[in-house]
Amino acid sequence: MTITIYVEGGGDHNKDTTVRCRQGFAEYCQKVAPDRRLKVVACGGRNQAFDRFKTEASRTKPDEYCVLLVDSELPVKHGATPVTHLHERDGWDFGHLPSNQVFLMVQAMEAWFLADRDALATYYGQGFRRNALPGDEQHIEAIRKDDLVPSLENASSDTKTKGQYHKTRHGFALLAKIDPVKVEAGSPHAEAFHKLLRVM
Repeated sequence: MTITIYVEGGGDHNKDTTVRCRQGFAEYCQKVAPDRRLKVVACGGRNQAFDRFKTEASRTKPDEYCVLLVDSELPVKHGATPVTHLHERDGWDFGHLPSNQVFLMVQAMEAWFLADRDALATYYGQGFRRNALPGDEQHIEAIRKDDLVPSLENASSDTKTKGQYHKTRHGFALLAKIDPVKVEAGSPHAEAFHKLLRVM
């Protein structure tokens, strides 16, 4: 069984960015489920990811399982499924596709980085201010999306080697370095995604 993951990301129409996005997610997911056959498709924007997933999932081969992974953009209401959340926020209609194929990064990919602040500090090195990061590692889904990138930029602004956080230059490299165990400890939605990768 091959698990094909359609992810939101790599959306600036730059081939190098798309490659980095795919590689970053692939390395992350392979750490979650090292024994699984995984394929990551970087789709660009969230609407493109949804369209691609919906098309491919409706014609999946017996040896392929399709998964959608996108930012929630907002807090997810208690008890809401990813499909319910995306229908309410984005107006997406999943038709008859089962809800267990859809997963969220809550509230955005950068929240996952804040679950592993040791990895951030190691990546950026001297000058990184981890005390400038909001929230705590155990409750990353509660951190507002609008606070994620600015806090990473602020915390890394004085680092000499990497410089200030940049989504496409740093984000996908960081994704490959963070510890998925820490991410799932701080994010129930990430934990659900990880569980799917391990059991399929």
